[in-house]
Amino acid sequence: MEVTVLLSDSMKKLLGMSLVILCLLLSLCSSAQNQSEPLELTKQGAHYVFSAKLNNKAEATILLESGIPAMLVDSAFVFNSGVFSDLELHPMGGKEKMNLGGRVFVIAYKAKGSVRITDQISYKGEVFVLSGYTQNYQAAVPVQYLYNEADKGSRIACLNLSENSMQMISRTSLRKLTNECSKVKMNTDTYMGMPAVETTLVIEDENGQKQLKGNYNIDLGNPELMFLLQQNKDVQLFFADNPDIQLRQARNPRGEVVAQFMIAEKCQLCGAHFTNAVIAVTTNLPRFTTTGLIGLKFFLSTDVIFDFDNNLLYTL
Repeated sequence: MEVTVLLSDSMKKLLGMSLVILCLLLSLCSSAQNQSEPLELTKQGAHYVFSAKLNNKAEATILLESGIPAMLVDSAFVFNSGVFSDLELHPMGGKEKMNLGGRVFVIAYKAKGSVRITDQISYKGEVFVLSGYTQNYQAAVPVQYLYNEADKGSRIACLNLSENSMQMISRTSLRKLTNECSKVKMNTDTYMGMPAVETTLVIEDENGQKQLKGNYNIDLGNPELMFLLQQNKDVQLFFADNPDIQLRQARNPRGEVVAQFMIAEKCQLCGAHFTNAVIAVTTNLPRFTTTGLIGLKFFLSTDVIFDFDNNLLYTL
């Protein structure tokens, strides 16, 4: 027997709304399944660190970086933990060294492959095993080489330093989150392949607006807002064209001049606005070819999403 059910207009509208809500929930659940659990970040000195069980074998404290070309691991941790037993370690014979913030380490071994950070996140690339790397953490990973295994290996990282977290999100989530966001192009045409953004530093003061267009490294190990590189010709021309900018001297505890700096009453960078911003000018990074470096104070002021697959940086 065939039964016909007649629905009122209000019932039809209610049913339609229910279907829309159900589809939305299913979409959200699907995108949530394709992203990692947030990594809980902790401030340690000038860096942020997180804890993870590498390759599901041993717990490690890991430095989140952007200014290194490979995953760095302490040699004692490598051989005591067995984490990297699946990788073929090639001895370097003490011939190669690495300068990290003024400290020089011997690269004892090199390897190449994949390292599981969490169930959803992998690092893929070179691994440098350093002798006597550190006692405060066992490893460091460059954010640009982290992969979301739950989303077909995409490289989309949402950094939320105001909440001390980082999460690898899906491309579906990226589209939903960035509809009305500012975005700038990224590139790796820099020293050691360090990610950089093509943007313009805009400074406003009583004399008007000053602009410095260039390529700026993303430096998650730099505690300041920004360093400008004195050896860059555009930086030299910027100060020559703006003699009213007052450069002050920064000294170490021994009274030695280590850098210069300016205070910008107002400035803009990558869509974010700052007041009374300290911008340093340094000669201590001679190998860098960019205009400057953007540091942690920028990322503390705004949440960002790195889309390393498409070389885009979004500010939320």
